[in-house]
Amino acid sequence: MGLKEHEYIRQTLERYTNCPLEEICDHILITNFRQYLKAFQERTQGVYREGNFRIVNVKDMNCTMIDFGIGSPQAALLINCVAYLDSLKSVIMLGMCGGIDDTLQVGDFVIPTAAIRGEGTSRHYLPPEFPAIPASSVNLFCIGAVKQKGLLPKCGIVYTTDRRLWEYDEDFIAYLRHQRIMAIEMELATLFSVAYRYEVPIGSIMLVSDMPLEKRGIKGKKLHEEIYANHMPMHLDLALDAVKTLSSKWSEVERRLISEW
Repeated sequence: MGLKEHEYIRQTLERYTNCPLEEICDHILITNFRQYLKAFQERTQGVYREGNFRIVNVKDMNCTMIDFGIGSPQAALLINCVAYLDSLKSVIMLGMCGGIDDTLQVGDFVIPTAAIRGEGTSRHYLPPEFPAIPASSVNLFCIGAVKQKGLLPKCGIVYTTDRRLWEYDEDFIAYLRHQRIMAIEMELATLFSVAYRYEVPIGSIMLVSDMPLEKRGIKGKKLHEEIYANHMPMHLDLALDAVKTLSSKWSEVERRLISEW
């Protein structure tokens, strides 16, 4: 007899992380930047493992970080897999986005309230009329972490695209401006959709890494390196603060989540 679905998915996660499932913690940070995973490992002295995904587990913090790469198919696979973990409590995405709203600037932190499904992967998990939204119970702690640092969280709708080089398409740019979209990125609509499908409590803290619609606003090599040096440490601080508060108040969060599903 072949593998049952839950066995196959759990084995897939083990293969992709090269990590026994029992080592993965209850609260998971996800990213698509190896620099973040390296900085997280150096800060926490967590245990690093590498497969197709890269993972660091920090048992004394009950926190794991996984780098899943780039794009919606990888994002969907990861959430589909972690949904089958026995003790999963929360997932927070730490990513970067391009600022569309003129009120944003590089270094701002965006807490998306919804994502437009401009990619193709989420249709495999939800009908097209379904919105892609995070779990508000988790998102509130992401907002709180930003506020505790004396920063102003920017909340709004982001656009998720699976088209990497869109910055010179004038018709698409006009659409983004007309719809008052705050920022653009490549995974959130998929993450939110798959998380909703499998009842995974998910939120996100996104860093504005460039302002691609401004003159000389597209992220080149120099700006790319500056982003890590100037803003990654704070981004990690926010994530760890959010996880710490979520963990300490989990019984309260768990009760709220009942009404969200």
